[in-house]
This record gives sequence, structure tokens and C-alpha cells, in this order.
Amino acid sequence: MIAASAALIASGVQAQGATWPARAVRIVAAQQAGSATDNLARILADALTDAWSQSVVVDNRPGASGAIGTLAVARAAPDGYTLLVGGLSNMVTSPLLEPDFGVDPENGFVAIGRVAFVPFILAVHVDVPASTLGEFVAHVRRNPGKVVFATAGPTAFSRLCIDLLAQDQRLEFLTVEYKGALTATLDLVAGRAHVQANEVATMKAHADAGKIRLLAVAGNRRSARVPDVPTFAEAGAVSIPMTPWYGLFAPAGVSPDVLARLEAGYRDAMRDPRLLARIEALGYETIVDEPGRFAAALKRDLEGVRAMARRTGRTTH
Repeated sequence: MIAASAALIASGVQAQGATWPARAVRIVAAQQAGSATDNLARILADALTDAWSQSVVVDNRPGASGAIGTLAVARAAPDGYTLLVGGLSNMVTSPLLEPDFGVDPENGFVAIGRVAFVPFILAVHVDVPASTLGEFVAHVRRNPGKVVFATAGPTAFSRLCIDLLAQDQRLEFLTVEYKGALTATLDLVAGRAHVQANEVATMKAHADAGKIRLLAVAGNRRSARVPDVPTFAEAGAVSIPMTPWYGLFAPAGVSPDVLARLEAGYRDAMRDPRLLARIEALGYETIVDEPGRFAAALKRDLEGVRAMARRTGRTTH
């Protein structure tokens, strides 16, 4: 009798995996429409619709630096029908640096796979007398507290990068916080701010227009979009050990059979030439993770941000 019951349970689990998804799947983007998170979620949703032969829709849940949408997925039923496109900000820096953020990246989610690397770059307005990171550091030292750094918020990865540079080089900035990276960049281009760290693709467009200069790339390698721009370490400053990314998550507790379908759909989507072309057109670098690789990378980045926070005097919980 026990053996028969176990067999029935096993067959039920297999049946669930075989029929999933039986209805539309929802991908939550924890930022507003038109944001990088939203753009990538929609590209991925189109590819997953083909991979699963089932509708995949994007649900924008902006607010509280990404906490609203992120928590909505963490609290959703772990049945595979609610997923999250998350990034380094709402899955690493904000949970570690903001005590009330309320997200547990490692225990609250299953990391399915990354979609793209999003290299960040340090840029200055053209009126700043610096063409290299070394010249910029010297300029800030001559003008302590006068160089305006535009940041998307206290827990933004870009803010942590500048804080680490300031600590390493003994610099003092005038930090101005904006509601988002877009408005910060607009002020940089207009000359109301002097320096900002933001996505390479965004900054390159303004650099090509002659509005800003690109000085250094975060991460352990140069960006293919701007191969002549050195990393922070190559430029003689502190190493910024990670490159921001976006990836696909499910709530913790999803069954192994459904997780297998999620991982297979992710890999099929990431092999779709149309998806790859659309992501690369945004200026991002695509990546395909094997099962377990994203979880390991997430753990490393959490440890890396903790180390950066300790060096800059920021507290973590």
C-alpha cells in the first residue's frame, strides 16, 4: 500500500512537470516600463513564449528601489507561474545595504540563469579637466567637496563604486541622489553634475555625441563596446570586482520537475538568435548559465558587495 501511494505521488509530480505550463506565466519586472529591467523582461518573455508554447507576460511592479516587485515574487506560490527578472541592485546591493528592504536573495529565490551582463562605466562631463581616471582623481583632490557625483540612490551599485573609489583614493565628493539613473545621466550631460557611473551603452551614446568622457569600466575585464577604456584596476585605482547583470529567478520552493522545465526553457530562450540580437542591440553582453552556475555567481557577488561595504564603512545586515 505504501509503495503504491509513493508511486501515485511520484507519477503526479511527473505529470505536473509534463503539463507545466498549463496557463500563462508571469514575469515581474520590479522597475517601470521602459527601464532596462523591463526591456530585458519583455525580450525574455517573447522567447519563453516560443520555448514553452504558452503565453508569458510581463508585470511591472516598480517602487521602493525594486523591493515591491521583488517581494511580490518571493511571496508568490512556488508553482513556476510567477518569475522575476532581477538585477544586481535589487538582488544584491539593496538587500545588503538597506536593512528594511526585506529580500533574502539566497533563501527566498531559486536562481535560474543570467540573461545579460550590463557593464558599468565611470564618466565625467566634458567640462571636467580630465581624460583619464588619474587626471580625474587629481582634479577631485584639488577641489574637495566640490565635484558633484550623481547617484541613483544610496544602495545603487554605482554609488558603491564611487564610495570605494573615494575611500581608496581619499577623495571627497558632493553626492547628489536622484530618483533614478536616467535623471542622473540627464544632469550629467547638462553639466549640472560632474561624474556618474552608469551602463556602458547609455554612456557611450552621450560620449559619442561629445557630451561626456568615459574613464574606467567596473569589473575584471574591459567592455567590448568600449575596448579602449581601461578597467578601474588597469587605470591604477581600486579594483571593482563585479559586473552588474540581469537574471531570471523563481520563488524558493519550486518543485524539481517544474524547475527542470524552467531551466530548459531558459536555455532554449537564450539560444534563440532573435533574443541574442535584441539584447546585444541594447548594448548588453548575453550569457547562458548551466544549472547551478547562477546560484554560485550570486553567492560570490553577495560576498563581494559585503567586502566592498566593509571597506567603505557601510553596514550590512
